[in-house]
Order: sequence, then C-alpha cells, then structure tokens
Amino acid sequence: MKVASTNHTLKEGTNILIREAKASDSKSFILCVKSYLKSNFIPFGPEEYQLSLDEHQEWIRKFLKSKNDLLLVAEYEGQIIGNIDLSTHNRSMLKHTGIVGMGIHENWQNKGIGTILLDKVIEWSDNNSNVEILWLQVFGNNEGGIKLYKKNGFQEDGRQVNFIKTPSGAYVDNVIMTRKRQ
Repeated sequence: MKVASTNHTLKEGTNILIREAKASDSKSFILCVKSYLKSNFIPFGPEEYQLSLDEHQEWIRKFLKSKNDLLLVAEYEGQIIGNIDLSTHNRSMLKHTGIVGMGIHENWQNKGIGTILLDKVIEWSDNNSNVEILWLQVFGNNEGGIKLYKKNGFQEDGRQVNFIKTPSGAYVDNVIMTRKRQ
C-alpha cells in the first residue's frame, strides 16, 4: 500500500473515504467516469470510453504494480465518486515527471473532493524521491480547475490556443500546468 486510507468530511457534512483503487472497484469506477465525461472538461466523450471490465481491472493493476504511479478513489457508501491518477514516464529523461488526471462524478462536483484528492497526490509525490515535477492539462474554460491547481502550487507553463474542439464545434485552449516538488 502506497497511501493509507483516510476519512474526510465534506463542507456539507458528508463523510467520504479516500483510498487506493483496487481491481474490484472497476464496475463502480466505470460508472463514475462515464458520469464526469459529460462535463465537457475531459477531451473525450462517454461514447468513446469503451473499456471492458477486464481492461479496466488491468489498468488499475498497472497502478498497483508501479512504485511511482498512484491511483486514488473517493468513495461514498461503497460507490466511487471521484478519482485521481498520477502516471510517471518510462523514458529516462522524463522519469522524474508525473502527469495528473482527475475526475469527479457529476453529482459530487464542487464539494471539495477534488481538493482532497489533489492534496493526497501532492503529499505522496512530495515524499516520493522519484517524482520531482507534476504536470497536467486543463481546458482553458475550466476556471474552477485552474483555480484549484494554482491554489496547490501549479503554474501555467503553456497554452495551446483553440487546441480543443468541443462536440458543439467551439474551440477551447489547452492549458499546461506544472508543479515542482517543494
């Protein structure tokens, strides 16, 4: 186990559990992902998310086997309501970096879960000597996400203007943000 499970009380008083994912989470995890893919802040839609249960379980197992990758879930009453992952690079000159991806179930957004998950990943990576730089990509119109990342020490390092084309045909900037280990 890389990270101990912890209980957290959200702003409105609901108690949730943050823990490492396990392969048996896959069914609930997939439902969570399909929910937050509707947000238009992830660069693919629910119809493109076609992992089978076995493929998803294998994806989780890869995180469990790797000492420098981390996959955490937020759970409420046995259901996955959010996740965050940190994936390091295999190339020798990039092994010190880890990309962060996160999503929160549509019914659980704006309740502080993203902050809790991000804090856990930052704490873990700051204490993992192999991960020096965290980086991520965020839609330029995701003001809440950008604010959260800046609050947690990420800085904007680049912007690909009108890089993402949404299903409605609108163009959105792709913002690249990094955080160096403190």
